[in-house]
Amino acid sequence: MLKLTFFTKTAYGVGQMSQGVKDTAFQSFVVFYFSQVLGMPAIMAGVAALIALLFDAITDPLMGDISDNWHSKWGRRHPFMIAAVIPFPISLYMLFSPPLGLDPQGLFLWLLGWSIVVRILLTMFNVPHNALGAELSQDYQERTKIVSYRTFLGYVGGIILSVVALNSFFKASEKFPNGMLNVEGYSSLGALAGIIAFAAMTICILGTKHTIPYLPNAPENQKKVDLSRSFKAFAEALKLGPFRIIFTVQIMTMIAGGAGATFMLYLGSYFFELSTAEISLLTLTIVVGLIPASIIAPVLSKRIDKMPSLVACLLVATAFSFSPIYLRLLGVLPENGSPLIMPILFATYVVGYSFFIAAGIVIGSMLADIADLHASNTGKRQEGLFFAANSFAQKATFGLGTLFAGIGLDLIAFPKQVDVSMVSEQTIYNLGLIAGPLPFAIYLLAAFIATKYDLNKTRHAEISERLSTQLPAQKTAQRTTQKQHS
Repeated sequence: MLKLTFFTKTAYGVGQMSQGVKDTAFQSFVVFYFSQVLGMPAIMAGVAALIALLFDAITDPLMGDISDNWHSKWGRRHPFMIAAVIPFPISLYMLFSPPLGLDPQGLFLWLLGWSIVVRILLTMFNVPHNALGAELSQDYQERTKIVSYRTFLGYVGGIILSVVALNSFFKASEKFPNGMLNVEGYSSLGALAGIIAFAAMTICILGTKHTIPYLPNAPENQKKVDLSRSFKAFAEALKLGPFRIIFTVQIMTMIAGGAGATFMLYLGSYFFELSTAEISLLTLTIVVGLIPASIIAPVLSKRIDKMPSLVACLLVATAFSFSPIYLRLLGVLPENGSPLIMPILFATYVVGYSFFIAAGIVIGSMLADIADLHASNTGKRQEGLFFAANSFAQKATFGLGTLFAGIGLDLIAFPKQVDVSMVSEQTIYNLGLIAGPLPFAIYLLAAFIATKYDLNKTRHAEISERLSTQLPAQKTAQRTTQKQHS
């Protein structure tokens, strides 16, 4: 039996830093860089992101199915994680290093091409990595702890990238009072993202390779690659009520999150008139929020079960995260430049991030339970399938949120390559209107849908008991079949 040590769980979780740096790069910097710095229309950046995400519609379920059915001495997850170690960091650097002098069409093609490459290579690592987390333990509560490690360290990767970049590459100067407009800083941003990703992937692989003999093996006599099987399996998964609920919740929260993340630099730079140093400080609210989140998720899950925990986390997070925008629109928040602005923003963001992150941890744990339900119904261990579907929901809909944000910025005619003094009060007010109410409403609807989830602790205990008798019998049957064929 595999005993999970602190080292193993930490090494596993570190792998998520590759996702963290990619998410931060795309969410916080890509649209701003290509639109505000290079001058490409924001909607074009959003369209490029969305088209790239369509490739995830194919590669995510395909990667999940392939890794579920792969046979090798390195198991079914690690070979793909290893294959992504070098090319993924290189692709991050290339994304932020377009040749000088490209026109908007050229910039669009560069962004589109490298966005596709980045996402495909991340899929190669991330889908097997997430599935691996579900296989490390079958315990209902232990899974929440494993996801906590993964989520915590994923955010740490993104925070390291943001803090270093904002305080080094985009530091305000005489030439660039708004340091975010410094074009030279973005290739350094891409290089740093690549270095963090390479180190994280390597540590994860080396730190979890000893678990391979203890992990479930791929079914015998199965094709390693079968595209039609991949989508049939996904269709089969959608027949499970709990999975449909969580899949829908993820879609909605990621649309809202994608729009919100795209607006973040605009809100910081223009709506609240913060310096790059202050924006950098606010990114630390995620780090501060990670600590209570890693406690909130397992404690709530144990005391009130996973569905009520998810609903509570979404409601609290939504209420706090958007309160500064609403207070400003209502004329209640102190004026920009007031010494009270930063404490208010910091406090509300810490609470909001704590509960948003906790919600993500609970969802990850729920998916592992849903994979058990599927295995109980079908006799197939297909963790890769469910985490691939979840990955697609996260990435594709986040891109849709980015597109909506780009459309919104163009609709209010937000100016490009300008300092805050050159933006009208009405335009800034309109920025608040599109950055607040829409994501807020989507999060609330997601919380309501989450109340329909019905896979609780008692039901999972029954599923685990069935699996404990099913799986040994299946292994015995497989061994008998192998002897007959030998």
